[in-house]
Amino acid sequence: MYENLVDALRRGLGWLLEGSFSALGATLLVYALFAALRGVGYLATNRNKVRKAEAEIRSWEERRRKAVEARDTKLYERVLREKSRVDRLKRDLEAERLKASIATFAAWLVCFKVLWDAVGGLPVIEVPLPWGYAKMPFAAWFLINSFWAGALLDRAASAAKHLLARAPPVTPP
Repeated sequence: MYENLVDALRRGLGWLLEGSFSALGATLLVYALFAALRGVGYLATNRNKVRKAEAEIRSWEERRRKAVEARDTKLYERVLREKSRVDRLKRDLEAERLKASIATFAAWLVCFKVLWDAVGGLPVIEVPLPWGYAKMPFAAWFLINSFWAGALLDRAASAAKHLLARAPPVTPP
């Protein structure tokens, strides 16, 4: 069954990774895969829990900052009584983020293994070297792009979110 999957991927992706546009095809494939992997992390996260925890932590930190700025010791002591609860919320928040990271990494390993078996050795890009050009296989291109693909996609998603937040609401005619 696994061999059938690998053969189907080899046939399906072969046209994208061959020819003069193989570098572009490989790059598009890598970024599409990383977008899907971000989706895995997104689905593995309990977004309501994260949103509530972040709001409570921000609220507590704001109250603490105001107490310090006002130099109100009674208010500061009241705020500090909640510190253990806020620390627990921070641990829960980190656990949710770790869960998403583990799910994404596991999915990345599976995708890399399957793509390695299907098209890993297929040369997709010519790399300039001092002594000439060398063909780089898809697996190496995938690993190189892995270093910055996630960060670039996060930046693009963040920029898109900010642009959509600034856009005026559309009213029906």
